[in-house]
Amino acid sequence: MKSITCGFRRLTLLGALLFLGAINPAGAVEPTVVVPNSARTTEGDINNSYPFNITEFGLSSQRYQQVYAASQFGGGGLITQIIFRPDATFGEAFMSTLPDIQIDLSTTSAADDGLSSTYANNVGADDTVVFTRGPLTLSSAFTGPPDGPKDFDIIITLTTPFFYNPALGNLLLDVRNYGAGSTTVFDAVFTSGDGVSRVFSTTNVNDPTGNTDTLGLVTGFNIVPEPGTAMLLAGGGTLLALFGWCRRRRRH
Repeated sequence: MKSITCGFRRLTLLGALLFLGAINPAGAVEPTVVVPNSARTTEGDINNSYPFNITEFGLSSQRYQQVYAASQFGGGGLITQIIFRPDATFGEAFMSTLPDIQIDLSTTSAADDGLSSTYANNVGADDTVVFTRGPLTLSSAFTGPPDGPKDFDIIITLTTPFFYNPALGNLLLDVRNYGAGSTTVFDAVFTSGDGVSRVFSTTNVNDPTGNTDTLGLVTGFNIVPEPGTAMLLAGGGTLLALFGWCRRRRRH
């Protein structure tokens, strides 16, 4: 019955975090980890609209995978949120609901800049639907320095948190956008060996293969430390110890 016990502890911990406001569904947040690490306080060198802002490119659906190098994570833990930020030049404030999105996470043996063009080859054995298929509301207030980087405020709170151990491999984000939609342009990086790369379709979400390159969205993760690691949350003077567990050209 180990899985039931662990699942209950995870849900209890997540509930506590929600109650304390550590997981905030709106407004800018400070992610636990930013990948690439080098982009935490630096604007990325390019921009990207995939996989959420695809209607303007004539796409009705899309599958998109992005890999994150395990070396970019300081330790394991329960991923509760995935956070993006707008591109400082082409981004803007927005709020929209994408009609039909599913998001998976898994631990993959695929390397940074080494994703297969066949989606199935990249998916790990622990593949988990972390955002159940359905509508996804995204927004940004487009706050932050004029030249960037903008605040991390495009927040996806996972319906099922994912336990990630970097010692077991890289992290794979797998987005299926079944219904297109429009958001804003996201901050991204496009450098070999920076810890991210992608594979994406330009036909439809059911295409078994896609195009690969080294571009990737600058991504934040909120991570609850792995079991046995003490965590302190400060808020209103309250401390809680949790235990037991070409850049300026527009891109797509």
